[in-house]
Amino acid sequence: MNAEEAIDRAYERLGERIHEKFRCKDIARDIVTLAGMAEIYCADHHDDAQRVPFRSEATEAGVYPARKIPRLCPDCARHVRYGEVRRALCTRDPRPSCKTCSNHCYAPDEAAWQRTCMAYAGPRAMFRGHAIDAIRHLIQTRRS
Repeated sequence: MNAEEAIDRAYERLGERIHEKFRCKDIARDIVTLAGMAEIYCADHHDDAQRVPFRSEATEAGVYPARKIPRLCPDCARHVRYGEVRRALCTRDPRPSCKTCSNHCYAPDEAAWQRTCMAYAGPRAMFRGHAIDAIRHLIQTRRS
């Protein structure tokens, strides 16, 4: 099963629970941070003509503030949509950063993409309008 099928299946089976989790402030903040990092990566690696304002179940649920809806290519949008679902379904409380979590819930190819994206975008986030998100994520990673 590919990532797109996994996402659709998760919404089919757990859509109500996922949408309920989207209302949680911490989960919404993590999702916006993930999308911001993906936007930095996408802007530097993919053709600008392919990048459009991101649409997903989370954008429809109002997770993203209007000024923080990322512009992503279809490939990066698929990865962010997968990340939204994984974050909403995370049962860890308090949630560690995915990097330090003992239970890796991402599919191996998705985890590899996330590592690549975060390694690239993390150091650049401070200078691309995501300074507070980057610092908050760095502190959370150090604590976990």
